[in-house]
Amino acid sequence: MLSMKNRILFIKKAYRWVVSALINLVARQTNYDIENTILIIGSTRSGTTFLMESINQNNDYRLIFEPFNNTYTKEWLKFDTREYIDPTHTDNHKKRAVHNILTGQISNLWVNRYNRKIRSDRRLVKAVRANLLMDHIRAEYPNLQVVYLVRNPYDVVASRINMNFDARDIHQVLNQSTFLAKHYSDINIGDLKTELTSVEAKHVALWCFENRYLSKLQSQLNLQMLRYKDIKGNLISINKGELKLTKKDSKPSASSSPRNAYKLNASERNNITNVLELFGMDEYVN
Repeated sequence: MLSMKNRILFIKKAYRWVVSALINLVARQTNYDIENTILIIGSTRSGTTFLMESINQNNDYRLIFEPFNNTYTKEWLKFDTREYIDPTHTDNHKKRAVHNILTGQISNLWVNRYNRKIRSDRRLVKAVRANLLMDHIRAEYPNLQVVYLVRNPYDVVASRINMNFDARDIHQVLNQSTFLAKHYSDINIGDLKTELTSVEAKHVALWCFENRYLSKLQSQLNLQMLRYKDIKGNLISINKGELKLTKKDSKPSASSSPRNAYKLNASERNNITNVLELFGMDEYVN
């Protein structure tokens, strides 16, 4: 049986969903220029929903939630959930789909689930499945504002386990042979696979693939990087492209879990550490 605190959280989530569904029956977007889009990226369970809600504290933006999920978004149905697009190759179908998503030419119950804006000319696109698209996105949209959020991998893995996320998501990256050849030629994929015998190892390998790529190319890709530990307890606003953090009591995001936090055991932490070291990400080992 849910505790009173968790019941209240559940009721608030249901209320948000109903309000959003009603608003989006009449919601209209008035501007489709890419300059009016802010893209939020980062690994799953890194706090990207909290960041999205914080930036939108005054309801200034249309919120577009996880549009690169091919289970719920028909515009992305024919492509991989963690698709990589080589910017040197031409695939007009993929390019058009990315363009329509980033400019807000998309609408369904899934992507609109957090939107509260009836008439909008600016939008926040929150997309944890767009990390591998950044080569293509930056080549096509050099002026697009991209905010990249990174969180401690041990905490990310614990949260993913707590929420029963599918550890097989790692195969969405392992299947991207062009991405691996371009950005991970130093990693012996065969050796890596021998480490992926546990749930926690698979989860952290996905984190490594996404975050080593993004952090190494942060300057080249012109990403505005934030760390979860820095935004927790703060409100984040954007004024003329500049990020500002203001101290405030934090509230749980709409995607927060009502469950008690999952505590990694010593064996799980050791497995996570082994994968981090294999990727050369020793700065995150603790």
